[in-house]
Amino acid sequence: MASTFQLSVCPHDTAKNLLGWFTLNTYLQRNLGIGIHFEPQDNFLVERQAVLDGSFHVVYANPFSALRFARDRGFVPVARPAGVKDETLVVARAGLAVPDAPRIASATDKLIIHDLGVQVLRREGLDPTAASFSFVGNHLNAAKAVLQGEADLGFVFNETWNGMSPASKEQLQVIGESRDGTAFHCFMVAREWADKREAVQRILCAMHLDPAGKRVLDDLRFERFEPVGEEVLAPLAALLAG
Repeated sequence: MASTFQLSVCPHDTAKNLLGWFTLNTYLQRNLGIGIHFEPQDNFLVERQAVLDGSFHVVYANPFSALRFARDRGFVPVARPAGVKDETLVVARAGLAVPDAPRIASATDKLIIHDLGVQVLRREGLDPTAASFSFVGNHLNAAKAVLQGEADLGFVFNETWNGMSPASKEQLQVIGESRDGTAFHCFMVAREWADKREAVQRILCAMHLDPAGKRVLDDLRFERFEPVGEEVLAPLAALLAG
């Protein structure tokens, strides 16, 4: 089977289970009857730019990247994991008051977790323009910066928070969290694959009904994929614009 087409996956997800994404790619190839090359990246900025510069046909994108892929390359959302949303918790050291001009640790301002965090600050009556931000590379580092006294607040991805140890969580207090449900990772198909969009969507959204597909989903810790379309992009764009 010649590998003519290409898949790209957000490095945040491949870091958790690289083999699982290779297995999903194999599942897609078998069900589409075509070859799809998958070469993972370990840096989300590198991965994002590769898709913007290259000839990729199907991607699993984080929310920030999804908007760029749609705007700059004409990608269209087709499916997302059911019940899995990207949200931000704003955390501080337990028992400490938040200063008026806090030092805030954030993984990067190139992911939507940062924008959601800024939104939470405003909701909690804190002025983001009075804060000083340090970008620490990943969401766990943001929590560590607060624990180590290097920051007054940290923007922490909900998935990262859920995976932290009880001992670490006990040393932190949640100042506020986003509950918008606006942001999520999703599969997208390129403009060049317009004739395959429905097939890709159908295959992904029926995986939970197929024993082989269910095994892949279980390995990736997804229950099922549900169909989405271009309508999911407008709320994301509004969030980033705000």
